[in-house]
Amino acid sequence: MKNTDQAVSTLQSSPFWNERRESAFTLGRCPEPRARETLVNALKDQDDDVLQAVIIALGNIGEEKAIDQMLLPRYLNHPNTHIRWATLKSLGQIGKLCFSPEIAELTNDEEWIVRNEALKLLRDQSRFVLENRSVETARQMISLLTTHNQELRNILIDTFLGLGSKIKPTLQNFLKTGGPQIKAAIAFILGKLKDNDSVDDLIDLLSCSNREIQKNAIEALGLIGNKSAIPALIEEFGNSSRDIQQQAIAAVARFEDAALPHLHEKIRYSSRKTIKQNTLFALTKINNESSIPYFIEHLGSTYFIVRRAAISGLVQYGDKVIPRILNIIRNVKLPIIEDLLKQSEDGETINIRVRAIKALGALADHRAVHLLKRLAASKEIEIQKASLKSLAEVGCACWQRCGALAVFRELRIAPDIELIIEQLKDDSENVRSRAIQVLARGKNQDAVPTLLQTASDDSNMTLRYEALRAADELAPADTRVINEAVKILEDASVTTQLKAEAVRVIGRSLEESHIAPLVECLKTPSWEIRRNAALALGNIGKTTLPPLLERLQSGNDIELESVIRAIGNVGSSKSIPAIQKTIERFAHNSPVRYAARKAITDINSPKIK
Repeated sequence: MKNTDQAVSTLQSSPFWNERRESAFTLGRCPEPRARETLVNALKDQDDDVLQAVIIALGNIGEEKAIDQMLLPRYLNHPNTHIRWATLKSLGQIGKLCFSPEIAELTNDEEWIVRNEALKLLRDQSRFVLENRSVETARQMISLLTTHNQELRNILIDTFLGLGSKIKPTLQNFLKTGGPQIKAAIAFILGKLKDNDSVDDLIDLLSCSNREIQKNAIEALGLIGNKSAIPALIEEFGNSSRDIQQQAIAAVARFEDAALPHLHEKIRYSSRKTIKQNTLFALTKINNESSIPYFIEHLGSTYFIVRRAAISGLVQYGDKVIPRILNIIRNVKLPIIEDLLKQSEDGETINIRVRAIKALGALADHRAVHLLKRLAASKEIEIQKASLKSLAEVGCACWQRCGALAVFRELRIAPDIELIIEQLKDDSENVRSRAIQVLARGKNQDAVPTLLQTASDDSNMTLRYEALRAADELAPADTRVINEAVKILEDASVTTQLKAEAVRVIGRSLEESHIAPLVECLKTPSWEIRRNAALALGNIGKTTLPPLLERLQSGNDIELESVIRAIGNVGSSKSIPAIQKTIERFAHNSPVRYAARKAITDINSPKIK
C-alpha cells in the first residue's frame, strides 16, 4: 500500500522525470482504482519518456477508460516514434475494438516498428471480429477500405470474406452509396463472396468512369457466374482501356461454353475491329471446336489485328484444323481472266464494265488488283464503287490464304508440301512470303529446289532473300544452295540485303575458289556485306591469309578495316606483325586502329574447342 501511495504521489508531483517514469511503471503493476486514475491523469505529462511509460503502464493494466484519450491524434500522431508505438501497443493490450482512420494511417508510418504494430493491432482486432461474428463492428471497418496500404486492405477484405453472408447486406448498401475506393473494394469482395444478389448493381458499375471500379466489377461478375451478365461483359470488349478489355475477356471466358452463343452472335454482327479481335481472344480462351469456323472466316479480315487473333485461335487446335486450312488453299483457282480485265476497262457500257468488275471481285484473283486500283480512281461513281468493293474481296481472299499459311507456320508443319510449294507461284507477294516461311519451318528438304528457284527469279527481292535463307536453313552447306548464292553474288542488279545473305551462305563452303569473290566483297560500301564477307573468310580458314595480307596495302580505309577484321577471324598469329606495320600510318582513334586492336586480341585469345 505504501509503495502504491508513494508511486501515486511521485507521479503526480515529482520534479524529476526519471522518478515519475519509474513510478508510472510501478503503477502499471497495480490494478487498484487509484493507480488507474493517476495513470489516466498522467497522460498530460509533458515529458516524452514519462508519457511513454504511462501509456505502456495503462496497457499493462488494461485500462479501458484511457482508450478515448489514446485514440486522439496527439498520441497516435505524436512526433516521438516511441510514443506512437507505445500507444498502438497498449491499445492492442487493452483489447477493446477501435477501428479508426488514424490507426489505419499508421500502417504507412515512416518507422517500421510503428507500421508493424499498427498492422498487428488491426490484424488482432480483425480476428476478434471474425470470432464474434460482429457485423456492426465490421461495418465500422468499411471506411478503412480507402487505405492505400495493400496489406491492410488484405486484412480488411479477409475479414469481410470471413463473415460471409452476414455482411452481404451491409456491403450491398455501401456498393451504392460509398466513395470510389470503397465501391471498388466492395465490388471485389462481393465477387469473392459470389453474391448473386449484387449482379444488377455490378452491371451498373460497368458504366462508371473509374477504371478500378470497372475492373473489379468485371472480375466480380466473372466470379459470380450469373449468365445474365454475359452481354454486358462482352460490351466491354470495345472499352477504350486495354486493361478493361483484357479483364472483360477473362471474365467472359470463365463462363466457358455458356458464353459461346453470345460470342458467336457478337462476332457475326459487330463491325468494330477491336470487338472482333477481343471476341476471338475470348473464344480462344474457351477453346471449343464449335468456334473453328469463326476463326477460319476471320483469317480474311481486312483488319490485321483480327487476322492475327484468328491465327492464334486456330493454332491452339493443332492437327484438328489441318484439313480445313488445307481446303482454304486448295480452293484457290486461277481462271483465265483476260477477257474480264478487258471488259472492266473497255466495256461498251458502264453496266458491262461494272458486271465485269464485280466478277473479278467474286473470283478474288490477285492479278486484277492493279487494274482495280486504277479503276477505283475513275470519274464514274459506279465504276469507283464496284472497283473498291472488288478490291476488298480480292484482299480478303488473299489474306485468308496468308492466314491459312500462317497457321501452318506457327504449327511448324507443312502437311501437304506440294500444295505449299504451289503457293510460291501465287500472284500475291504476301502469299508467297508465307509459303516460304511454312517451308522453312516444315523441315522438309524436298522444298529446297523450289525455294532456290524462287531465290533465283522471283520478282520481289525481299522474297528472293527469304527463299535463299529458307533453303539454307533446310540444307545448310548444301552444294545446290551455295551455287545459287554464288550466282546471286555475281548478279549486279540484286539488293544489298540479298547479296549480304548470299555472302553469308557462301561462307559455309570451304572451297578456295570462293576466296577471291569474298575478298572483293570487302571493298563494297555496304557494312553488312563486308561483315559477312569477313566472317566467311574467317570460316574458310588460313588459306585466305595470302590474298588478305596482300590487301593490307590498300589505300581504302573501309576496305582495310574489313580486311583486318577478316584476318582477325582467321586467327593466325603470323599476321600480327603485318597488321601492326599497316596501322602505323593511322591515328589512334581511327576505325582501322580499333579493328586492328580487336583482331590482335582475337588472335591472341585461346580458342574454345
